[in-house]
Amino acid sequence: MPTKQPTALTGNPWAITGAVLYLLEWVAIIAAAPPGPFGPGTAATKIATEYSDHARNAAVAAAWFAVVVAGRVLFVAGVKASLRHRPRERPLLDLALGAMAISVALEVAAYGIVAATARLAADGASRGLLVGLDGTAYWLNLLIWGPLGVSVLACGVAMLRSHLYASWLCWLGVVAGAAGIVACLVTSFVTDSSGSGPADAMTSLPAMGMWVWMIATGIVLVRRPAEA
Repeated sequence: MPTKQPTALTGNPWAITGAVLYLLEWVAIIAAAPPGPFGPGTAATKIATEYSDHARNAAVAAAWFAVVVAGRVLFVAGVKASLRHRPRERPLLDLALGAMAISVALEVAAYGIVAATARLAADGASRGLLVGLDGTAYWLNLLIWGPLGVSVLACGVAMLRSHLYASWLCWLGVVAGAAGIVACLVTSFVTDSSGSGPADAMTSLPAMGMWVWMIATGIVLVRRPAEA
C-alpha cells in the first residue's frame, strides 16, 4: 500500500536567513547614507552637489546592496522549500521566486547607476547628464515594487492555499504584496514635477508590511522541525 505523502510544514532556516540578510541593507543605509535617487522635482544643483559630495558612500552602498538584497530570493526559496509536499502551490511559488529575482536585479541596477552618477558628479560631469541618470535610477528603483509586489502576493496566496500557515500571516503577505503592486502602478501617475514625495509615502507602507511578514514567516519556519 503506498505511503501517504507528508503534508506538514517543513521547517528550515533559509527563510529567516534570507530575511536577515536582506534587512542588512540598513547597515549601508545608516552608515553610508548614500545619495539618491532623488527623482522628479529635485533641483539640478542639489542633485549635482549631493552626488559629488557622497561619491564614495554611493559606491560602498551599491556594492553592499548587490550582496545583501539577494537575501530576498533566499527567503522565497525557503518558503518554497517549506511547501515542498504541496504541488498545487508550486506554480505560485515558482512565480514568486522568479519575480523576486527580477526585483533584485532592478534594485542592483538602480543603485549601480546611483554609484556611477555620483562618480561622474565628483569628476565634474554636466548637470544635465547627472539629472538624466538620476531620473533613470529613480524609475528603476520605483519599478522594483512591481515584481516585488507580485512575488510577495504570490507567496502569500500559496501560503494561504496550503492551510499550513496562520491565516493572519498569509493575509499580511497578500495585503503587503497587493499594496506594493498598487504603489508601483499609482505612483507613475502621481510622480511628476511636484516631486517624489507621494511615491515615497506610497511605497513605505507595503515595505513595512513586507518586513514584518518576512521576519514572522522566517521565525515560524525556523521553529518547525526540518524534514529528516
